[in-house]
Amino acid sequence: MTLTHLDAQDLIEIYGASNLLEADRLVSLLGDEGIEAIHRETTMSSFPSAAEAHYLVCVRTDDKVRALELIAAARTDGAISTDGAFL
Repeated sequence: MTLTHLDAQDLIEIYGASNLLEADRLVSLLGDEGIEAIHRETTMSSFPSAAEAHYLVCVRTDDKVRALELIAAARTDGAISTDGAFL
């Protein structure tokens, strides 16, 4: 997914998804709520996670708080697993 009004400097990593399907689901969920997001694959884990999540979900700095709230709600509701990690 390409963000329409962003350059790379505007993006921050907020969540490490446990797999590609979950990362896609989160990007879609955030988009449904008006938050532009992307995910990128990484081979390095810079955060603690038992799941060794390798798909980092990125949003604008201004959207961070709301995006984290939505991801937390999705985990609580069972829309995504709890195998990922907040960054």
